Amino acid sequence: MVPVLDERFTVLGEEPPQGFVQGFRVATPEGQVGWLYWFEVHTPEARAAFHRYKNAVRRLMAQGFLLEGVVVSANPGRYYVFWPEPKAHHRPRRIKPLLELLEPFGYREEDLEATEENGRPLVVRLRPQVAPPPRAEPPPSPQPEKPMPPRPPSPRRGWPGWLPGLLMLLLGSLALTEAAQRYLNPPEYVLPDLVGKTPREALEAVRGFGLKVEFTEGSDVSRPEDQILEQDPNPGTRVKPGRRLELVLNKPRLGTVPTVSGRSLEDARRALEAAGYRIAGVTRIASGNTADTVLTSIPREGQPLRPGEGVRLLVSSGTRPAPRETLVPDLSDLTEEQARYILMVAELSPQVVRVPSGAPEGRVIGQEPGPGVTLPREAPVRIIVAAQPAAATPKASPFPPPRLSAPEPPPPAPSPEQSAPSGPQERRVVVSYTLPENIPNAVVVITVQDEVLINTVFEGPVEQPWSFSQEVVVRGNAVMRVVVNGETVLETPL
Repeated sequence: MVPVLDERFTVLGEEPPQGFVQGFRVATPEGQVGWLYWFEVHTPEARAAFHRYKNAVRRLMAQGFLLEGVVVSANPGRYYVFWPEPKAHHRPRRIKPLLELLEPFGYREEDLEATEENGRPLVVRLRPQVAPPPRAEPPPSPQPEKPMPPRPPSPRRGWPGWLPGLLMLLLGSLALTEAAQRYLNPPEYVLPDLVGKTPREALEAVRGFGLKVEFTEGSDVSRPEDQILEQDPNPGTRVKPGRRLELVLNKPRLGTVPTVSGRSLEDARRALEAAGYRIAGVTRIASGNTADTVLTSIPREGQPLRPGEGVRLLVSSGTRPAPRETLVPDLSDLTEEQARYILMVAELSPQVVRVPSGAPEGRVIGQEPGPGVTLPREAPVRIIVAAQPAAATPKASPFPPPRLSAPEPPPPAPSPEQSAPSGPQERRVVVSYTLPENIPNAVVVITVQDEVLINTVFEGPVEQPWSFSQEVVVRGNAVMRVVVNGETVLETPL
């Protein structure tokens, strides 16, 4: 199996490792070939070498001396720099600007390969160094000796004249000794653990240490934004004023949902896995497209999404309904927004009914008609969505109680000439149930079935004491069923 670095660079060849650095000849998914230098950062020396190399590359990038396509990664566990190979290689006429930029980082002419475009030198590849080369200090230039002017003879003084000078000399010696002690032996501080803190908290923790704090960016989608991911030096290290402290700040980079519409289901699966996502579910609807052809996705293509999240696919079932007919899709376990979107794609009209339920609020717990039923296009489909049950608290009325009066006479019976309405008539009934005292807790499902549909009015876990009462609308004859812990305990007409 061909090894792949960082899930995107296929290894074509490799150089012998040099300590904690190894070079690889790699190819990107787009076919770009180049060199990648991978750092195993497990020691302070390796970390210092990588950051020196990274800062040199970024200095070249800021001055416009790099080719397009150079990739610098400082993510935890993935420290590398990728150098793409140029299409044409021309030896530059001058590289002095490049050497001047690289000199502070210890890199020399033999460490780089360069080319030239439009008279401007560009770095093709910079080879990392395991250790910084020693810098040769030039010998001090000899200074010509100046003849000392003759000192005039000083007049003789008594002891009262030289005593103040002696005191000043002693005080100056004491001050110089104390300053030398502070310079040669500055105070040391123990670095605290800054990982997981915000930049403000980290700066507060090291205030007064006299450190040079530098922030760099990293990416970890599993951690909150603007949180410290790494620190260098490590916690517990003893440091002195003036030392550099590097903090890696989390700036998560979200991916985007790839284009899957028009692909086969298997191709879409591979594209999602290559982008770092998974298939959360597949909904099939009738379409004129070939079977297993992806019609769209939820979230839609191009929307930002965290790596590892699920993407739901809307797939053609391959059946060809009549020109003005369509099949009802399966809407189970979807949110209300997702169900509306799928019905819109299927050219059906959603009608939402919210019922109290123990399921998460906004989750589809039923539909009428069920999946697979053929309907005319633009036909209504009832979506039963879970809602949190609300308990009504009776309030005292500011009005006096109503007076009893004689009942009104019944309305006259309809004449035989008047035709009776056709179809089941709507009426309101009260559905109520109380959990028996001998059952401490249970999962209760209450449904009402009339001549049109089956309506789930409650579903979820409950515990003592618990009772339920709600007014519902039924059509024609209706029956209430109560299921406790999977067993039907009550079935009564309404």
